[in-house]
Amino acid sequence: MAEKEKFLKEMGAKVGKTIDRPGRLYFEVRNDDLHDVVRYLFRTLGCRLSTATGQETYRGLEVLYHFSLDATGQYFCPRVVMTDKANPRMNSIAPIVKGAEWIEREMAELLGIVFQGHPRPGPLLTRDHPRGLRQPLRLRRTS
Repeated sequence: MAEKEKFLKEMGAKVGKTIDRPGRLYFEVRNDDLHDVVRYLFRTLGCRLSTATGQETYRGLEVLYHFSLDATGQYFCPRVVMTDKANPRMNSIAPIVKGAEWIEREMAELLGIVFQGHPRPGPLLTRDHPRGLRQPLRLRRTS
């Protein structure tokens, strides 16, 4: 059984809406299920975190992690959607994947997301800024 099918069978109840593209599986995951999904991808399948992206949409704030299974070239991309733009909070995956520390800190500053359980949540980009910039640095949409 291919890794993608094995993943969907094992994590099926924790995987929401999916978009299946050649070499990439995008899927939504509830914040409460994020750690279980990431543990499976990182520890069981042996994926590595390539990067993560955060964006503000009209739906809310979204964080999309990109996990690569290098042996096959398959990417698994869990997405967490936060609909509360005024107080966006989600679980940090940095306690599981140490390589997520800096990218989550960048997204925290740029988008104002609080990554709960992050081991070093302080500013990264604006730490020594002479004007003492405060987060978030994003545009606040009203609609």
